[in-house]
Amino acid sequence: MSGPVVVRRRLGVTLRRLREAAGLRLEQVAAELEVSPAKISRIETGHSAAKTWDVRNLLTVYGVEDPDRREQILGWVEESKAFGWWHPHSDVLPMNLDYYISLEAEAASVSLYAPLVPALLQTRSYARALLADLFVDVDHIGEGDLDRLVDIRMGRQAALRRAENPLGVSVVLDEVALLRMVGGPEVMREQLIALQDVMGSVEVRVRPLTAPVRRFALSSFAIFHPRLTTVDHAVVNIEAAGRDYYLEEAADVLEYQGAFRALWTESLGADESLAAVRSLIG
Repeated sequence: MSGPVVVRRRLGVTLRRLREAAGLRLEQVAAELEVSPAKISRIETGHSAAKTWDVRNLLTVYGVEDPDRREQILGWVEESKAFGWWHPHSDVLPMNLDYYISLEAEAASVSLYAPLVPALLQTRSYARALLADLFVDVDHIGEGDLDRLVDIRMGRQAALRRAENPLGVSVVLDEVALLRMVGGPEVMREQLIALQDVMGSVEVRVRPLTAPVRRFALSSFAIFHPRLTTVDHAVVNIEAAGRDYYLEEAADVLEYQGAFRALWTESLGADESLAAVRSLIG
């Protein structure tokens, strides 16, 4: 299960670094290959899918002769052109979720601060009730589209069960997530039981209502830690008022990593967090 959007960006960043290491400007490379500088730029920024022929020529111009290195990079070309498993549902995907799912697919682990039970830990009933509430003011979302959105959310949870390198998850869960009634008492009870069961394999810390107000806790956020640390970098996603924002600058990522550690420290311990969930199941 790969994330083509992330792979396309990885390929572009790698090609840009190789060009810069070779001391070449976009215009020089474009002239050598008899293409426009804009085409090279679009490949480097990940805005255009690269063709194998073009990348093979770029590697030659940049003096990349090692066969293993060439094979690795050309392999990324093929991965970047593949459709993610969620592609058949792309017409109902909210803005930027394609990138989010790609990040999940390519990450080694993710650190989440969540004021609601996060998608990776939701039951189908909870997910459907929550999405129905979130899209209640969107006229074109019918029952069929809602079911497809739930299918996507359930499909994302396969990252936790990958045969190789399953996604590691650490969650600071605001206590309000345990108290907010999503879908009614039975839906919430089912969700709390599922959360209790997964807390043996997923790190979940409940942040109590008595914890101090922190500015980083006013919106949910996720920090994606890459598997391929030599070519990919950590990315922060912030969700606020139905909009997604992505931070990729090192200083921004470090700031949110520090914020997550602080929220984690202010949360209940593992045993206390489990007890807090169990106390609400009844």
